[in-house]
Amino acid sequence: MADAQALREEGNQHFKDGNFDLALSCYTKALDLGLAKETEMSIIYKNRSACYLKLGQYETAIEEATKCLEITPNDPKALFRRCQAYEKMGKVQEAFKDAAVLMKVDPKNSAVHAIFKRLNPIVQGKIKEQTSTVSRVSQMFDMAFDPSVELAKRKQATNNLIVLAREEDGAQIMWRENVLTKLKTLLDDPEQELVLNGLRVLSCLSKGSKERSEAVAEEFGVPKILKYIGVKNEEVSAAAAHLVQTLITYITDLHKYKEAVKKYDEDRKKGEPARYPQIKLSESALKFVEQVFLLLINMIGNAKVSPTGRDNAIELIMKNVTWKDGVNWSKEFLNTEGIEQLLLVAGTLEQHKTLPITPKSKMHASVALSKIYDDLSTDQQRNTFKDKCSAYIKDLFGDDIMESKIEAIEAISTLLQGPFDVGNMILGTEGVVQIMFALANSENRLHQRVAVEAIVHSASKKDRCAGILKDAVPVLKKLYESSDDQIRVRSLVGLCKLGSFGGTDISVKPMQEGSTLNLAKSCRKYLTNPAKDVDLRKWATEGMAYLTLDADVKEELVNDVQALQSLFELATIPEANVTYAAVSVLVNITNSYDKQDIMPELVELAKFAKQHVPEEHPKDTFECVVERLHKIAKAGAIPALVALSGTESKNSKELIARVFLAFATDETHRGLIVQTGGVKALLSLYQSSTEVGQQLAAHALAKVGVTMDPHTAFPGQRIYEVVRPLVSLLHVDRSGLQNFEALMALTNLASVSDSVRTRIVKEKAVSLIDHYLFEEHEMIRRAAAECMCNLVMNEQVAEMYEGENDKVKLMVLLCSDEDEQLVKAAAGIIATLSPRPLICKKIIQVKPWFEIIQALAVNENRELQHRGCHILMNLMASDKEIAEKIVNSEMLEVLMAITKIEDPDRQLAKKCAEQALETAVEFELIKPRTET
Repeated sequence: MADAQALREEGNQHFKDGNFDLALSCYTKALDLGLAKETEMSIIYKNRSACYLKLGQYETAIEEATKCLEITPNDPKALFRRCQAYEKMGKVQEAFKDAAVLMKVDPKNSAVHAIFKRLNPIVQGKIKEQTSTVSRVSQMFDMAFDPSVELAKRKQATNNLIVLAREEDGAQIMWRENVLTKLKTLLDDPEQELVLNGLRVLSCLSKGSKERSEAVAEEFGVPKILKYIGVKNEEVSAAAAHLVQTLITYITDLHKYKEAVKKYDEDRKKGEPARYPQIKLSESALKFVEQVFLLLINMIGNAKVSPTGRDNAIELIMKNVTWKDGVNWSKEFLNTEGIEQLLLVAGTLEQHKTLPITPKSKMHASVALSKIYDDLSTDQQRNTFKDKCSAYIKDLFGDDIMESKIEAIEAISTLLQGPFDVGNMILGTEGVVQIMFALANSENRLHQRVAVEAIVHSASKKDRCAGILKDAVPVLKKLYESSDDQIRVRSLVGLCKLGSFGGTDISVKPMQEGSTLNLAKSCRKYLTNPAKDVDLRKWATEGMAYLTLDADVKEELVNDVQALQSLFELATIPEANVTYAAVSVLVNITNSYDKQDIMPELVELAKFAKQHVPEEHPKDTFECVVERLHKIAKAGAIPALVALSGTESKNSKELIARVFLAFATDETHRGLIVQTGGVKALLSLYQSSTEVGQQLAAHALAKVGVTMDPHTAFPGQRIYEVVRPLVSLLHVDRSGLQNFEALMALTNLASVSDSVRTRIVKEKAVSLIDHYLFEEHEMIRRAAAECMCNLVMNEQVAEMYEGENDKVKLMVLLCSDEDEQLVKAAAGIIATLSPRPLICKKIIQVKPWFEIIQALAVNENRELQHRGCHILMNLMASDKEIAEKIVNSEMLEVLMAITKIEDPDRQLAKKCAEQALETAVEFELIKPRTET
């Protein structure tokens, strides 16, 4: 019990200090001990609610306050906190109810009277609105569910129900009117648009409510809902898939889990202690997701399911399969036929008509297989996965049917695009490569195409290029002479991979001089083909992704505007599945890939030891890269990046962030980034890219924020959204340049308004900025001081300087630094804070304060002199004893001398000195000056 009490008291202290995460941690540990009595638990729940309220996690604050109220009904503080959280979430009626109860329980609480007064007219308006909504719902019901009503009116009525269901008030009214029973009849209607609208209404009703989601699943039954995914109507299929995802999200509380993961990631980036959250499913939720999983698996290989329905089923698996992002279905694949079903799709050829598929189906299967394999946590599980894949392929090779062998090679090709290690392992099985080459050498064009695709995909990793591709060169060259463009372009990509074997190292030339440029020329021809064949252009882009490692190829491509624009256009076609390859081309052109810095001494040592030393191409110099950036920007690269940033691939997003950063590094491109929506795109990339991609996106935002007016660069809400990415760069693991530019950008933001400064404080940036005040690099230290100079205008930051710490002492000492810009920032901080008496007392506790402030007051720099005089003025006004010390020193003569300055540029300092002397007169420390 004593330990729980101690933890609670420690948490209380952290809360007082503004360290809400640490306070929350202490309260949670106290609960975890399991020793607290009910009354003690009630207090802890109440305190946790206060922490979540401060952290802006209002839903959780409500839950914690409710737990307290279950133990201690009508607890005033718990009611007040829940009321505040409800209001923050926009749940005014719930907030009003709590306020009404609280006024009875704690009538002297003036804060709740203000809330009651504020909410009363809003609630009255809501009641009127609800009365109107009830009438509208009743009217819509009469038309939507009556078969005798004209079809056009029924369609309009169901559309209106969708709009009503999106609003919580409308959803609740519809729920009370037993809408599920009525929707059951609608989903059986032969008119597909009515079915579509019915599914959309169900999605809106389910969103945000676990109770309603469970009721929908129970009322309609999971098999019936999933049946709609498999229909031919693409809109109905997509709506049903969306409904299933909504049900999964809210029945399992997946949305809360994802929020917890997001907070964990943020805490970890800030170096704060954090424990990875675990998703815990109730028995009913577990039963639901298991049923959904088994039905989805059955849909994948069911020939009666529509092609779009199959894709939607696989997408649902992709979204929910992992333990980090979903409901952990990966292990279930090892105990079912799920892997085999995905391999069936992976090996399906449209010509064989085994299953109806779309152009995206095999890629979906590839991504799903990759996600499952990567999510498996033990070697035993991965071996089971490999065994299932191997057994499936062997079974296809085992019969005498040629179609089976073709499908086996196609499945291997798909695996090589997903879990490469698995595909490569199967490729190493005796006889597989021989069959692949035999198919490539046949006269059957389908066999040739399947085989050459497998050859190309088998070399997706650089370390494999010297293996199978070299053996396949004669085959690829032969197929490159084919009259079939589909085969030619695939062979071309294989040759491109071989041609790029040396990467950016000019000294490695695996092919004859000029061959790489010839291959690139062929790729550009396919990119700009008059027929605009998407498949040909897709493969040509794959080839360019390899060839543009060569600087000669880069230079030719940036001068071919038609090819560039064709590349940008192709990359935005969703069906093309070419985003990664297209952005890889841009990464290569802009040299924004990771480059290893090698010390010159090591290069010389390697040469002496006769080891290979990579050589940079003369066309890859900084000047050449800058020129290429300007050319592709003129061709439309930046708007193309904005369009591409909506991709779901995190790896593609990282590449996009790399190219954005390359553009942002050159100040001349920053305006165009802002004009074309690049800031919004970068914020999106920061939210959902890889960890490296998030850093790159944040750095690009920092560069924009350093030189541009924040109002222009980050209009409206974006000025608040950009704070978090910038703060994420204030970390010891980030580079000095990232630290510096983030501080500079935050300095500009902090100059905008107090609400922006409050947001910076809320993101816990103050302690991070403090850290850089001790940085050895003078530019970073100066940037930190300048940022703090703007932040101290915020009340919360100013109060931090009044606390028991050495912040004021540090700033006073920095005022004597040799760096004039640093002194200016530090003096600005002291000048801003000096109207506070407590700050003034802290200033005079610094031993050399007198000499430091005097040096400022007589400084030749007029800004520093003004700040010094401003500090003296406030020191005099803060306390008579301090004023007396100043008057009894040589500082009095300094002030008098300053009042006689006639220089128009130093009038601000003069006014401060005059005010200081007037204060001395008021304290009767000196006599007023007599006019002569």
